[in-house]
Amino acid sequence: MYVLFIVLNETEHLAEILGKIRHLGIRGATVIDSMGARTLQDKGIYNVPLIGGLMKSLDGDIQSNKTIFSVIEREEQVQYVMDQVERILGGDMQKPNKGIMFVLPVTHMRGGELHRHIESRENKKLLNQEFKSEYY
Repeated sequence: MYVLFIVLNETEHLAEILGKIRHLGIRGATVIDSMGARTLQDKGIYNVPLIGGLMKSLDGDIQSNKTIFSVIEREEQVQYVMDQVERILGGDMQKPNKGIMFVLPVTHMRGGELHRHIESRENKKLLNQEFKSEYY
C-alpha cells in the first residue's frame, strides 16, 4: 500500500481531482489546508501573534494550498491517479506553481474505507474457500 500526497496550488481544480480519484475507485481521500514555507516567510507570518496571523490569512492576501492525501492499495493505481491529476493540471507538473505529488509506502494501517474494503474482500475469500472444501 501507498499514500499519495498531492499539494495543490491551483485549488480551483480540487473538486475535479477529488471526483476523478473517486471515479478511479480510490477509496477515500483527506483534504487539508496548507501553506508553503516560502509564503510564510515572504508574508512575515512567523512574526505575527496567533490572532493576527489568523486575521492576516483571512484577508485573502496569502496564497494557500490544498493538500490531498489518500491511501492506495496498488502501485499501478498510484501511477494512474498521478497521471490523471497531472492531466487535469495541464499536463506538466514541472511548471512553476502547479504543486507537487509524492508517494510513500504504507507498512501498517488501521481503519478507513480501504482497510474495511480489504478486510471484507479477505473475509469473502476465506468463506469461499470454506464452502469449496466443505462441499467438494
